[in-house]
Amino acid sequence: MGSFILKDTRVAITGAGIACALGHERRHVRDALLSGKTGIRPIEGFDSSGFGCRWAAQVRNLTARDLGIHPRDSRIMDTHSYMLMKSAHDAFLQGGLAHAPFTGEDIGFFAGMGMVDYRIEDLLPSVLKSLDSRGHLDYASFFTDGYRDIHPLWPLSMLNNISFCQVATSLDIRGENTVFSPHADSGAQAIAEGIKTLLHEKAKVVLAGGVSEKVSPFSLARGLLSMQLNSFDDQVDYPCRPFAADRKGTVLGEGCGILTLEFYESAVNRGIPCAALITGYGSAFEPGTGGSGPAERAQGFAMKEALESSGRDPSDIDLIIAHGDGTGGGDKSEIEAIHEVFRACIERMQVYSSKGALGHLLGGAPAVDIILGISVLETGIIPPTITTSPERGILFSLVRSPLTIKPERILINSRSSEGQAASFIIEAIT
Repeated sequence: MGSFILKDTRVAITGAGIACALGHERRHVRDALLSGKTGIRPIEGFDSSGFGCRWAAQVRNLTARDLGIHPRDSRIMDTHSYMLMKSAHDAFLQGGLAHAPFTGEDIGFFAGMGMVDYRIEDLLPSVLKSLDSRGHLDYASFFTDGYRDIHPLWPLSMLNNISFCQVATSLDIRGENTVFSPHADSGAQAIAEGIKTLLHEKAKVVLAGGVSEKVSPFSLARGLLSMQLNSFDDQVDYPCRPFAADRKGTVLGEGCGILTLEFYESAVNRGIPCAALITGYGSAFEPGTGGSGPAERAQGFAMKEALESSGRDPSDIDLIIAHGDGTGGGDKSEIEAIHEVFRACIERMQVYSSKGALGHLLGGAPAVDIILGISVLETGIIPPTITTSPERGILFSLVRSPLTIKPERILINSRSSEGQAASFIIEAIT
């Protein structure tokens, strides 16, 4: 378990950058979700016909050219790099850091990131050059001459922190930093580490969040081997069905969320508007049974610690943005944990999950859900959960059509497939 006391400290979100299948701007994503749109479509970019799951929420129209990235630099970049670059720059600018009285050493940077997979076209020329007369790979030929056709910086593109470094370099960030990997808990850890860096006065402002993996044959294979993806049906309207009675698994999504965090007083002194406060955090670890992620107890501990960290009671929470990834065991344990923690007010508790529209963003999921929570605080409207009929026995209210409630406090859950669970509480500025 892990948490820190935030009830007497005002950590503000002053900037937020998002990129996902429904858009690259917060307002575009918000409007698409409120209108009930989903970014989950048949997979593009490679032939997925041999895979059990052929659906994903992929980012579109986000390239090196769109971002003004030099072709030289793009040689060691890919979709995850572009999402991270776009989101980090947006958060940086919205947080007023372009003209802030901070040095590069004053700014921290923390991100959750997943695996980076090679592209076959990066290696194919050298392999073809090294084939013998029978079409077999001649290793002697490869290591004496064929390897020269591989771009010399190609090995760097396999490191997930290379994109992280490219972003930091482009923004002149030279403060405390680290990368966490690879699942949703890594994005939560990145945000928590950013907050702790502020509390320990090791930075004056931080960028923190996470980015998903690129949807590729390799990431799809990993998801299928983990037995988390929906490979059982072709329900074209609802491939990912959070908390549904007929849920079959999750689908991959591409997305990134980056937050600018600093103390509320610092933002006020700089004249920078604050979007929301992060007032609670809790985490715990205990594997569940059957590879379904954390046990009910771990998810309950994380939520309880977030409440304790913020000095709030369960009845103070107006909305839960659940992890809700549409997996059988994962959703079941989260349902039971919510029932236990919020049992005294469960009938009035509203719950929302974004994964039916955005897919599972892995390391990008926690920050993206926090950013969606900010939009709910601003508009007072909860978007619909894209799913089918909820499982019988659910006692909370699963939001399935736009709902106006004007919430003040939102709890956000995230988890890994190994057993880590984390929860945040965000609050409107009052």
